[in-house]
Amino acid sequence: MKKSILLFLILFKTPLFSQDLNLLENKLNDLIEKRINWSDNQNEGSYDSLAKYNKEFEKLILKFTATNPKTLTYNFKKIKTDLTIITSEDGLFRIYTWNTFEGGTMQFYTNVFQYSIDGKVYSKLNKKEGYDSGCRFYEINDIQANDKHYYVTNSVKVGSSAAYLYQAKIFSLENGALNENAKLIKTKSGIKNTLTYDVDLSSSSNSDRKDGIESRDYMSLIYDKKNQTIVIPLINADGKITKNKIRYQFKGSYFEKI
Repeated sequence: MKKSILLFLILFKTPLFSQDLNLLENKLNDLIEKRINWSDNQNEGSYDSLAKYNKEFEKLILKFTATNPKTLTYNFKKIKTDLTIITSEDGLFRIYTWNTFEGGTMQFYTNVFQYSIDGKVYSKLNKKEGYDSGCRFYEINDIQANDKHYYVTNSVKVGSSAAYLYQAKIFSLENGALNENAKLIKTKSGIKNTLTYDVDLSSSSNSDRKDGIESRDYMSLIYDKKNQTIVIPLINADGKITKNKIRYQFKGSYFEKI
């Protein structure tokens, strides 16, 4: 009898989760549409309305990702192209990113980190300080080092149509929490959590170049998964982006310059 009741509860709970996820997608799409409409609206008070729906969007994602474990692996196929979701290979860490549309040429992003520890799911807002515009996380890769599991993320801040900041950042799950300051990158000044560089396409060294190279084609941060290598462009002292690369390869304990 107890087994029958347990089986009934499991079967009953599964469609409820499915219904919850369908409801979530519908609500997110509704808020996405409202945010887009208000971002295109030039009327007085439109910015306040946009900020209001951004806050609702944020609260909704935080609520569902912290209470519904299925969201950690759900593919969100119905979501319109306004929410970027990247997931670790082990399926325990996921980052949600969206553009708030509250900026101009400077893009403002919000991120939610979702993770699982001992079978329980958690989520938290990526906190920003001061006038931080936030970043767009676009890739995540897993690394096993020193008997720990790490995540290498790639992200970009957009300061304008010509100004960018790229960053490789390390995360880990340890001591029952998400460690946002895990250190795995070995540099001359010590073991670091991030590897960061700026790009200025408006500088004369990039905008007035005569070598036929399009700077934009070589400016991005790349992770070479096969060789476990963080690849960044070699940028000259005058800001000129070159075709040459700087590589930090994982050597068993740390990423080291090669």
